[in-house]
Amino acid sequence: MTVVLALLAAATALAAGMALVYSAIATFMRVWRRAQSKGYTGPFTPAVFLTAIFTGLLGSAFLGAVLIRPARDVIVGLSMVLGIAATLAGLALTVHLIPARTIRSGSRQRPRTPFRALGNLAATIPPLVMAALLLNGKPATVGIQLLLPMAMLSVLCHSAARRADRIGAPPADPRPAVVWIRGFGNERRLFAFRQRTKGETQTRPELTKLFPRRPDPMPFDDYFAPTITNQLGRGYGLGNPRDYLPPDGIDRHYATDDSWRHQFADLVADSRCVVMAPGDWPELRYEFGVIRNLGAHRRLFIFTPPATKARQIRRANLLKGFRHENWDDLATALGDDCGYQLGPDPGPGAVVTFEEDGHAVVLLRGAEEPSDYVAVVLRHLADVERQTPPEQ
Repeated sequence: MTVVLALLAAATALAAGMALVYSAIATFMRVWRRAQSKGYTGPFTPAVFLTAIFTGLLGSAFLGAVLIRPARDVIVGLSMVLGIAATLAGLALTVHLIPARTIRSGSRQRPRTPFRALGNLAATIPPLVMAALLLNGKPATVGIQLLLPMAMLSVLCHSAARRADRIGAPPADPRPAVVWIRGFGNERRLFAFRQRTKGETQTRPELTKLFPRRPDPMPFDDYFAPTITNQLGRGYGLGNPRDYLPPDGIDRHYATDDSWRHQFADLVADSRCVVMAPGDWPELRYEFGVIRNLGAHRRLFIFTPPATKARQIRRANLLKGFRHENWDDLATALGDDCGYQLGPDPGPGAVVTFEEDGHAVVLLRGAEEPSDYVAVVLRHLADVERQTPPEQ
């Protein structure tokens, strides 16, 4: 009986600890995303956040271990929990009080951070430290310990430099665009699991160094980017004006705050099709209205996430600070006065488009791979093109 009670107590403590860790990470991610939504997106922001967390953790451990009750591990653990909670509360209050940065009104500029120089510097630090230690007759232990963190930092800096080079670069693909619409606040919401292609790992070598070769949870644009590029067209979309660097995935056009509506209409008019996932964002009704006015709603496709590992995706999104959004959220946000009739939830793995009168049509259910979605889109676009009379 004593053994059973001890096991139950240990299991309860473990579950409580995991719940606390999960809550702390989710709170941290929500505060971080709130700071990003206010325009604090540069490399300085994560450095401040992580420094605050480690300072709170170490400070509370020192307080519990030295100043309060040195002999009680429970007191030390409790003080660390309270320290992290106080640190997160302080970060949340700070982010709530700081003013939002003004959105730029001019053309997009390349960040001034010298990412390549920092990456090269990080790569040279470990061998220099080892050489200095060996020349002074000391073991090179410190230099060896620096190899892994400096290598990761170097890879991330060179990845940031590659992303910065994409700002203002003309599209290399002359094909009509496959326009992706979404809310900027939900841009990195996870959509589904997919194994990265060999082309992706060649273009982005940091993936092979930081992540193993296995299916990874990905946002919408990352999930579909290779298949859309290979089979459908050039993935494209308006970029978040608060981006410090363009995310990987589809190409992004950074319009100014006073011109994005006109440029969005031009982008949709010249596109091959428009794709999206169910969601809710402030510009949703306006963008759907533009698509309907241009007669492009028959080339609008809504993809619902596949059923495979849907629970893991939902938990990961909650951990990242994204609330769950589904078909009902889209229907509520769109309303009944925009000329669309969405109908009931089509279920997982669905491809939904619209007839001429705005009624939704489910083209596919149960899709599991990006190619399943894109194959249906290609067939439907071929039908639309056959039914569209040629321009005089």
